[in-house]
Amino acid sequence: MAAATETPNPYIAHHLAGHVAEAGAWQELADAPHVLDHLDPRAVAAEALRLGYGRTGLPDPVTATLVARDLLASVAPEDRETVRALTTARFVGAAPAAGTRRGDATWSVRWTRLRRDLLPAILTDRASPVEALRAFSLPDGRQLLAVGTHDGRVRLWDSESVLDAAMPPVEELAYDRPVHTLETVAGPGGEILLAAGTGRTVHLWDPVARSTVGASVLDPGAAPGERTFRAPAWKAVSQPGGRSLIAVCDTHNVRLWDPFTGEPVGPELIGPESLTVAQAITDGAESLDGVLAPVTLPDGRALLVAGGTSRVLDSIDGSTDFMYGRLWAWDIATGELVWKLLTGYSGTLTALTTVQLRDGRQALATAGGGGVVRLFDPEGPTQVGEWLHGNGADVVGASTVRLRHNRTALVTVGGDRTVRAWDPTTGTPVGAPMSAHNSGVRALTSLHIADGRAFVAGGGEDGTVQLWDPESAGHIEDPLAGPVDQLVSMPVRPGAIRQSRPLLASVDSDNTLQLWEASSGLPMAQPLEDSAGRPVAVPMPDGPTLLALGDGKRPIRLWDPESHRVVRTMRSRNPFRRMHLIAYPTVVATVPWRDGRRRTAAVVRDGSSLWLWDPASGRSLGTSGFGMGAHPLDAGALSLPDGRTVLFGSSEEGIRLWDPTTGARILDWRRKLDHRTTVTPVTWPGAHPLLAVTGDEITCLVDPSPEDTTLKSRVRARLAVGSQPAAEPSDLSLSSGRHRLAVTGCLTREGRPVVATGGRDGVLRLWEPRTGGLVHALPVGAPINALLTMDGLLVIGTRDGLIALES
Repeated sequence: MAAATETPNPYIAHHLAGHVAEAGAWQELADAPHVLDHLDPRAVAAEALRLGYGRTGLPDPVTATLVARDLLASVAPEDRETVRALTTARFVGAAPAAGTRRGDATWSVRWTRLRRDLLPAILTDRASPVEALRAFSLPDGRQLLAVGTHDGRVRLWDSESVLDAAMPPVEELAYDRPVHTLETVAGPGGEILLAAGTGRTVHLWDPVARSTVGASVLDPGAAPGERTFRAPAWKAVSQPGGRSLIAVCDTHNVRLWDPFTGEPVGPELIGPESLTVAQAITDGAESLDGVLAPVTLPDGRALLVAGGTSRVLDSIDGSTDFMYGRLWAWDIATGELVWKLLTGYSGTLTALTTVQLRDGRQALATAGGGGVVRLFDPEGPTQVGEWLHGNGADVVGASTVRLRHNRTALVTVGGDRTVRAWDPTTGTPVGAPMSAHNSGVRALTSLHIADGRAFVAGGGEDGTVQLWDPESAGHIEDPLAGPVDQLVSMPVRPGAIRQSRPLLASVDSDNTLQLWEASSGLPMAQPLEDSAGRPVAVPMPDGPTLLALGDGKRPIRLWDPESHRVVRTMRSRNPFRRMHLIAYPTVVATVPWRDGRRRTAAVVRDGSSLWLWDPASGRSLGTSGFGMGAHPLDAGALSLPDGRTVLFGSSEEGIRLWDPTTGARILDWRRKLDHRTTVTPVTWPGAHPLLAVTGDEITCLVDPSPEDTTLKSRVRARLAVGSQPAAEPSDLSLSSGRHRLAVTGCLTREGRPVVATGGRDGVLRLWEPRTGGLVHALPVGAPINALLTMDGLLVIGTRDGLIALES
């Protein structure tokens, strides 16, 4: 493929991808990144989605363009190779080989340790959250995808045109209430789409005639304003002979209704009996939770299964002591309760669906707390196979999808925004986990294209409809990849086994510490659990560099990465600490200490004061502490260009600096700071350090130089970025507590010092420290929790793992 110019012809930028798709020349395009970088990413993604996604093995750069089309469109062509490399790492598990970037690229990816996800293709984008999805077939064999949203609209796409980003929906319906349920029922001329909202009105639409069939009101005899059943508990049920009914669940029973007339049909299905408060306290209470599933037994009987909860109450106010998930099953024809079953879950059932096994039988898939899915034979009822483990959080939804070769997969949605597909017979994953785009998934369905492609479609809280090919990649997990909350570098110690090379230590959201080789990203030791808090590297005289661990909940520990053991613990005789009434001290920094021999002192924060501790002898240094002021915030150390090291401490009263050797206060910058304000040191080799003072909407770079005798300190620049973004996204960082803006100093390849920041929006930004001007912005695809510069690398700790960039 011929090389593209720096500014290609607009026709080439927008339409070359169409010619590539028609010719099947995806590999040739992937082999020419200088061309791919200058094409419109959305045009490439649209063609890859229309003719390639789910059908052919797309090359990694093209797949990355499909997934990250919006990120790629937001950056300059010279940054697109880096964004594609980071996206590819989430698919393949490794970044492209180092040294393969072109000369005009701003960044190159040195290595990554990212959690493996199968990211979706985004079909639509609308502000209103998606509440319901339903794919159904027309008499001519085509499929329609119906999308119900919180603003009361239902949009329908043809399954063929839904893969064409430029095609509008074939129909759009508008109702006066949010649409939370979409079902199909049998009508005289084929399937009729049923849409239900928060009221008792059911809307019916004929997709063949493309017209409204009508609307019915269930239970018309109810008093005005009376709510006789809850909104989520609706399910379409097929009767023998092709008749369709609607099952509606209340707290204690289920009724079947004719959706065309709004009249009840057949007997009431009686579930848990109503009890008085006194009976509930004594004997416990049961209720239905609103998850329903119809199932057909091998003998032809039709059952309706509902999920519910058994509660044991412990007081007159109705507070719950114990909760157990339970199933009720009725014969639809007779209304008889066939069986009820304790599922083994604690708490309510969050999902219930049916899945077809390999022998043709139907099984009930149930989900509750703990991220576990259990399958039951509805004829027994007995458990089928083993429990399905592996969901990262509680399962909040489940559905099925028909795959290639006449196979069926069970699809679950976790509270961690991850969608997973399972083989229901073996309990093994199908493909890689499918990560939601920006928010949780509220609705699931399966979508089939006439050419044989099968997809999982998910509706997001952010209004997007997301599409996954569940079989496009194998299930590959890196057990060491995951959320990173803290980063610290460890200096080289000649003669040491591990520390003869630059090391990096990270702490994840589960308080597990991991050592890495900084140049390659290879693990250097087994993970160390129970390592909450920010670790601090403590060089020992004529010995290894240790890590000081502690988060205020236990004594300070000094951990040796060479022997992989704790070599010293700071004990406390304070009974209030042993009883956890007050916090333990924590190490926040180190400073050089000279008293005839060179050694390192650890800066220990204890409440609102700082003091120095000798890690070699375990004794305190100096005679008094350094008071941070009322309502302390942050503390640390700064190395000045003249070789001196100073301590800083911040509180809501301002910022103070001390000489750690003499104890003299050398700066008192009085300024009212908010309790959410963070103060972070920003240092460069051989350059003057600054303090980044971050509020909600802005970061100030403060010069702590004591030489300025008039102002004592002054704001050098203001960066238009804070700890909280203006528009709060829904995919919050996994780290607990307030989200701190990640700040560090680094050098660009031109040798200019810049300030690097990262936050919840997942964008790495470089700033000019003298003017506060934005130098560069690079989206990395996940919220940034930590930044660190070392040995020419910028290491980024994200919600998904570690990224090391070179500039």
